[in-house]
Amino acid sequence: MPPEIPPIVLPMIAGLLGIGLSIALTPFVRHYSLRLGLVDYPDRRRKLHLQPVAKCGGIVLLATLLISVLLAFLIFPGQSIHLVQQSSQAVSLGLGAVAITLLGLIDDRYGLLGRQKLVAQVLICLGIISFGFSIDTVQIFGVPIDLGLIAWPVTLVWLLLCINSVNLIDGADGMCSTVGAIAFAAVAVISSFTGNHMEAIISASLAGALVGFLFFNLPPASVFLGDNGSMLIGLFLGVLTMRAWFSKDSSMSITIPLVLMAIPLFDSAMAVVRRKLTGRSVFTVDRGHLHHHLIRRGFQDRALVGMIALFSSVTACGAVAGVMLGSDWISLATMFFAIGSLVVSKLFGFAEFKLLYKRAEQSLTSLFMTAEQARSQVHQQVVQLQGTRNWDLMWQSLVEFADKHSLSRVQMDLNMPWLHEGFHAQWNKRELPESSERWVLKFPLMLQGEHYGVLEFIGKQQESETLLTLAQLTELLDSLHSQLEAFVGDFKENNTNPDSLDDSFEHQLGNRKSVENLSFLQDSAAAVTNRVTGAVDFP
Repeated sequence: MPPEIPPIVLPMIAGLLGIGLSIALTPFVRHYSLRLGLVDYPDRRRKLHLQPVAKCGGIVLLATLLISVLLAFLIFPGQSIHLVQQSSQAVSLGLGAVAITLLGLIDDRYGLLGRQKLVAQVLICLGIISFGFSIDTVQIFGVPIDLGLIAWPVTLVWLLLCINSVNLIDGADGMCSTVGAIAFAAVAVISSFTGNHMEAIISASLAGALVGFLFFNLPPASVFLGDNGSMLIGLFLGVLTMRAWFSKDSSMSITIPLVLMAIPLFDSAMAVVRRKLTGRSVFTVDRGHLHHHLIRRGFQDRALVGMIALFSSVTACGAVAGVMLGSDWISLATMFFAIGSLVVSKLFGFAEFKLLYKRAEQSLTSLFMTAEQARSQVHQQVVQLQGTRNWDLMWQSLVEFADKHSLSRVQMDLNMPWLHEGFHAQWNKRELPESSERWVLKFPLMLQGEHYGVLEFIGKQQESETLLTLAQLTELLDSLHSQLEAFVGDFKENNTNPDSLDDSFEHQLGNRKSVENLSFLQDSAAAVTNRVTGAVDFP
């Protein structure tokens, strides 16, 4: 770059152009998105906005990026050498960006299955990787590692993680845009510092575009990013962190991209832990993400965005400081500080770490037991994943039944996103009966055709005694049915604010503490279902 033009000037111009163009383009794109039906409709369950809102963030960002970068080079035509030098990669990245935006638009307009989106994402990412966007060498605390044959798979996994983790945090007005703007600004600074000028210009333009978009996306939002916007942000973050990290002499550490993406990746990791360790599908919808927890702690609307911006800024500053000072430890320290603050304060991640701890404790303890101890040992795990309602008494009634009838396992998993409630509990003996000697009973919990939990029981086949146990179990479940069904059904019908239900529900529970009234608590418990259905497997 000519000495009379400081390296930071062109990215700054691209960023300012990005802000102005985004502010100018968003109303225009929003208008036509509404006319074409590219909108997000409220459903009174997960989508609580009052009227249809346009989902066109990807279109705005892509158009803003293209125009702002071209204008920046027109203002300083002598700097177009950077674009010419990387023309083939710029074209492949541009085509990939268009493809991921189109994928998001199709999903926003018609809806796609998770596996369909994943296959399309893999194909798009492989196309980009084939033009040289791959991680060939990494450094871990100064030790270089040549990835060789696994370079493409590692790059593919990284890009998919970025795309989907950013997509997952797009659950509250302004949240994803804020995280993206801060991350792109940090990438622009890092790229300028390391001499990766093209990456700095693109990153600054995207940061500016998101700042301009936030004028319309902050709560209450009049336009959403949609999948077309969030997946585009994720793709560019994946590629640009990789480029800022690996270009030239590959002197940057693997920690920098991880720290920059720490908040989205942590949110996604906790979602996988939460769902896998409770036996749910990873595609299950719940209200256990970072923004859901912050909302329940009182951070509403712009206060929520402010908290997200704070944690994102901590990790972004840590990444920048780590690069400029040449220290991985600085970057890692800021990342662990941000994540540790969330977990220790119980703002987010505490329940998931508790699940991990319990699972690890169970596995390690079993290594030091005799066979006889293992047969008699009983393990119990109870985790309130979301919400504040007291499900313990209901759970204890099921545990007492399991213990009394010598069952081997009982598990209760509740997932009620519209009530902001999630609960997981498991009681089991260390050694289950052989598969040929056990019976398994699963009850999917349903209300008005909607699944929101499951009860599972495992016992040893004991001829006629098993049938008697099942008959008594059916009687228990029937007694637990009506009151919770009425409670949950009332909320679904009237769309009551779940917070307003807490006091009345807990008041009902509080008035029935005596043993003789325990049946009420049991009535509340298994009413998790409008219609108990299930499958019983006998040897």
